[in-house]
Amino acid sequence: MREETPALAGHLLMVGGARHVPRECFRAAPGLRISVICRREAEGKVWDRADLHRLLILDRGVGREEWLALVRAVHAHDPIDAIVDFTESDADKTAYIAEQLGLRCYSGRTAQWVTDKYLMRARLNETGVDDTPARKVVGPDALAAAADALGYPVICKPAGGIGSRGISRLASPADVPRAFAWSSEGTAGLDVEELIAEPFHQGREFSVECISEDGQHFVAGITQKSIDEDTFVEVGHLLPAPLPEARTAALSDTVRRMLDALDIRDGVTHTEVILTDDAVRIIETHLRYGGDRIPDMLAAATGIDLQQAWARQAVGHSVAAEIEAAVKRHHSGERADFAAIQYRLADRRGVLTAVHGIEAAQRMPGVQEVATVTGVGGHIGDLTGSLARLAYAWALGATPEEATQRARAAANSLTFDLDDEPGHRP
Repeated sequence: MREETPALAGHLLMVGGARHVPRECFRAAPGLRISVICRREAEGKVWDRADLHRLLILDRGVGREEWLALVRAVHAHDPIDAIVDFTESDADKTAYIAEQLGLRCYSGRTAQWVTDKYLMRARLNETGVDDTPARKVVGPDALAAAADALGYPVICKPAGGIGSRGISRLASPADVPRAFAWSSEGTAGLDVEELIAEPFHQGREFSVECISEDGQHFVAGITQKSIDEDTFVEVGHLLPAPLPEARTAALSDTVRRMLDALDIRDGVTHTEVILTDDAVRIIETHLRYGGDRIPDMLAAATGIDLQQAWARQAVGHSVAAEIEAAVKRHHSGERADFAAIQYRLADRRGVLTAVHGIEAAQRMPGVQEVATVTGVGGHIGDLTGSLARLAYAWALGATPEEATQRARAAANSLTFDLDDEPGHRP
């Protein structure tokens, strides 16, 4: 564990946009300069531009050598002291730049394991963490052969998928054409466009939020998930998950062993798992904090602020002691609320023209936030992924049931106007 040292008052290179998180870096290190390098599609996530020292925006097709050349030019005039990627986007380039400049970061090998689910499966098999097999599939015939070999039911999904995109469940050979088409559509715009097939694990789904420092892994929270059965899109969360102590320990132990196997030593991770009757199965992990407001819910319910802690770590602080203290306070009952989020889904296709009831929902007991996912004027299609949801509400409660009921009541109070003409814009 590193000794507590003063925060660096130097130069931080941030890969990708991270919305409000850089503000925490500035708070943790007065005088800090932040340079951002990102792809054009991440530009909208770069906030507080006036506070940045420089911003480099590159087209999607630019390779890692050009990224490195640009960063080297910056480094030559304004030496970079640290690098961080709060989003996991372009993790391979982050690792490569760090290696070439001698900066502390995860390795290129770790980035590959995490961002390619086929490679992750191979690594977890090799290290004995999770023996779930996986097969690459390049066409419907290959998917049919993989499913026969693995045994139905089977999951087909993009190897580099995000946001629950392109996940298909196959119960029989008759499902192969539909499943392959759906999963293939889900690869659009991803860095890893291959598909994989793996056994379908029956059980409850959770996510595990961790922060690591020098290879020591702190489990900050476990979230219970509600999943749409047809599309596998997440429609609700509850944290901390109300689990027996033995189950919590099993989840935590498996995730820690996975982080060791993938050689993740620092930073925040978001890991999705399935708890079956007799095992903990890893679905995927990410070199970032979770979405769907999970970090905000965790901070409000337990006092464990992962975004703030990671920002402090990124600029040179040791955060192990403060995370340990926050976890201890939560377990002592000092901060023991529950938080739940509920999403609203569309019941038909169209163009969203109005949302009613947001202000009234925000005034309901325990409600912390109510907002839309799809903005007014957006096209509402099939539930293809997380961004296809309409709106959400999240709330706090003294019990899991109270938090869930409050979030559900607020979300269900909203009403929506949809225009049936796809080409129409209000």
